[in-house]
Amino acid sequence: MLNSSLLTRPSFRVIKVITNTLNAYRRKQQGFFIISSVLVLLSITAFMLTSVTFAVNDFQAVREAVGISQSRYLDTKKEMRNIISQLRTQPSNTIALSNTSIVHTIVSSDYRGDDLQALKSFDISLRHVKSDTKINQRFLRYPSFIKIPTILQASTPDTNLTQWLFNRSASAFVPNYFPLSVVANSCSDLSEASMHWINGDCELNKNDVDHSDSTNPMLLIIKNGHLTVRGGTSFYGVIILLSDNGVIYSANVQLGASIKGALTSSHNITVQKDGPVTYSPDVLRTLQRAPKLAKIIAVPGSWHAQF
Repeated sequence: MLNSSLLTRPSFRVIKVITNTLNAYRRKQQGFFIISSVLVLLSITAFMLTSVTFAVNDFQAVREAVGISQSRYLDTKKEMRNIISQLRTQPSNTIALSNTSIVHTIVSSDYRGDDLQALKSFDISLRHVKSDTKINQRFLRYPSFIKIPTILQASTPDTNLTQWLFNRSASAFVPNYFPLSVVANSCSDLSEASMHWINGDCELNKNDVDHSDSTNPMLLIIKNGHLTVRGGTSFYGVIILLSDNGVIYSANVQLGASIKGALTSSHNITVQKDGPVTYSPDVLRTLQRAPKLAKIIAVPGSWHAQF
């Protein structure tokens, strides 16, 4: 029995050493695995952060590019409105741009409308030099004074007068139909303008219209009021008396006064002509072509944009 015990003791020591070694190796392996796992997770996290950073940067770059493109597109549209505003009263070769980054071309064509209306079309092209933004559109300039009164209308009231002359019903005919209307409650010292809308009585003397002549006639509309043209006053253009309250108003052209063009009304009026009222197609046509009475509209379907 003693010999057997002595023989087994070294074996137990060896087994214990081997076991301890294996356990230590196993713990070391587990440590390596944990460290490797952590490193892998850190690598994945770093990759994800890098990807997210690139994505955010790309998104920001795209967003900035879109913002710049939209801004330049809006600038180009704004310049188009600026050009249109000028073309209503000015020749195309005098147009001034407010944005130096935009270049333009304007091609104009002349036409004759109904009753020999002077019409002009404009093909406008704009390009923003710092981008590919381009805008093309066609516009038509036409007189707000669409037709001129006939000899009959100049001597006989016409309830459809506004419809005939301006393509507007009496109820829809208001001062802001005209681009540059001057509205007042009397005719005292009229400013230099092609169109005046007077609410109430109008008494004209030579000082009120001294800036008007056959080459610069006026459109004078009197709403619900009497007209008196004092002696020594020469009026060139069209005077229209309108009424919507059933009152019969009067037009009195005193001795020494004159009207050259037309005097007309939408309802019955009493007329006293001690001075001449001369129907003049030439003055009427000049008034119709007055730049300050022109209107301009976009031709439907002509808008083309690239940006």
